[in-house]
Amino acid sequence: MIRKFAVRNFCSFREGMEVNFELDGKVPADVRQEWGYTTVLGIKGANGSGKTNILKALNCLNNFCLNSADVAADKSIQIDTFYRSKEPTDFSIEFEINQLRYFYELSLQNGLVVTENLHRKKMGGKKTLVLTREEKKITTAIKDLSELKQIKLRSDASIICQAKKFEFQNNMIDIENCYKFFKLMFMNVNNAGYFDFARDISRTSKLYHEGSKLFIFIKRIIKLADSSIRDIEIRTRTDDRDELIYYPVFIHKIDGKDLALRFNEESSGTQTLYKKMAIYWATLEGGALLAIDEFDIHLHAMVLPSIVDLFLSPETNPKGAQFLFTAHNTEIIDYLGKYRTLLVNKEDSESYGYRLDELPANLVRNNRPISPIYLAGKIGGIPTNIPESYKVTEKVAEKEGQYRGEE
Repeated sequence: MIRKFAVRNFCSFREGMEVNFELDGKVPADVRQEWGYTTVLGIKGANGSGKTNILKALNCLNNFCLNSADVAADKSIQIDTFYRSKEPTDFSIEFEINQLRYFYELSLQNGLVVTENLHRKKMGGKKTLVLTREEKKITTAIKDLSELKQIKLRSDASIICQAKKFEFQNNMIDIENCYKFFKLMFMNVNNAGYFDFARDISRTSKLYHEGSKLFIFIKRIIKLADSSIRDIEIRTRTDDRDELIYYPVFIHKIDGKDLALRFNEESSGTQTLYKKMAIYWATLEGGALLAIDEFDIHLHAMVLPSIVDLFLSPETNPKGAQFLFTAHNTEIIDYLGKYRTLLVNKEDSESYGYRLDELPANLVRNNRPISPIYLAGKIGGIPTNIPESYKVTEKVAEKEGQYRGEE
């Protein structure tokens, strides 16, 4: 799991941005639970503030560590710097895997590696330098990784993915752990921005048909979102090429009778859940990280907490999978609380962010609604050029929240 992730000189972030999943002893026990880190972190901010750029930065690091060695030398992975700055872009990530904690740092300039460093720490032990690289040369390596010095390194690729192309006598456990960690990330954002990673309906339906536990999981979530759905069935037909096509039928209870509706007759919210819940299942099953931009698209505000809960409960998330997302929905802030909400602002074209518990305790209090002071503009994360007549006061926001709660 990720402990911390930071980036500097990337897209709209010039001076730096840190995403911190750690929860210390000051955090209430019901929030901190048994892990010592949050399994859910929501990102809020105005349009164009830089929310998506956080996910793009994580995807960029992930892509470089996994795939840069497979990219043609004349088409190296390019980095979107802060307004085309020529300065290096610096990434750092702290994570745990197989009972070990790693600290990985990467500095890139014009798509080329400036430095690449890896530290390791055993639980309860000291932090140890594992590997240091400067441009195309490995300057420091522990004994188990000494064979890496024999590789002719590409200047535009990470040592993590380059090492996967060779066979070594020694056990490359630290490199293997790093590679495995980055493989355990699912994201719907790449260098070009948002993309939909949902499969087509037939492939998705076949997956549900073949996985009984997965299908039970999917049906439970969809039935929570739409109480009129009694059941979901997967049926098949053959197309004009004699290939088997899988498709869902949603059984509704109408006037005491069952009525079967096709996928395209269901609401956009039900369609979204049906297409995308498989990725939530895979994340939870693998103890992976799921990073989703615009998590709340086509989903009602009251459905969002039920999905978030999947990651907060040790019962549905025994492997400590993590969920990082952006959302426009404001009410989700109150559900997440200050320890699980990251706000992003932009001033003079530069983005910056902070977790809400970094603000003064008297401003954002435990067990108090956050959305009223957010909508009133007291904690940032909203457009700064809104006319005064359009702004919402804290009292109005509180009344709105109370009204929605009574409904």
